[in-house]
Amino acid sequence: MGSRRVRYRAWMDPRVELAEREAESWRAFLAEVEAVPSDRREDEGVVPGWSVKDLVSHCGGWARFSAGQLEAIGNGTFADPFDGVPDEHWDRVSQEMIEESRRMTFEEVLQGAEEARARARAIWSALPTVSDEATRFFSEETHEHYDEHRAEVRAFRERG
Repeated sequence: MGSRRVRYRAWMDPRVELAEREAESWRAFLAEVEAVPSDRREDEGVVPGWSVKDLVSHCGGWARFSAGQLEAIGNGTFADPFDGVPDEHWDRVSQEMIEESRRMTFEEVLQGAEEARARARAIWSALPTVSDEATRFFSEETHEHYDEHRAEVRAFRERG
């Protein structure tokens, strides 16, 4: 049975395969988030200056960003937003996402992240072709990002 699954995956549409990977990574990230006691989810220290809630918002914000890039790729208007733009700009963008979410409840932040994921996944799934750029934006801003921050949430939780 295992060999059939491997053969099947070898022929699987990359949209399906990466959408499954995104869903698995999100579930694992969310499991770590939910393992943090609710009264600690807004405590800073997961990464310097950010809480668990902030990281959920951050992941949702970048999934939303991914959706916008995928949409541009799909309709032929894509221009790489990272070309020539310093990292400091993107650090500010991330911080602005966090500042906005700090006026929300954890539940509102989570709902927004879920909506952003759903939009990114829908656009990803609807792409007529899967380019390297589309794969990069979908992967880096969703499952790779969740995996990175999942480890930080786990370390925060374990520090108690």
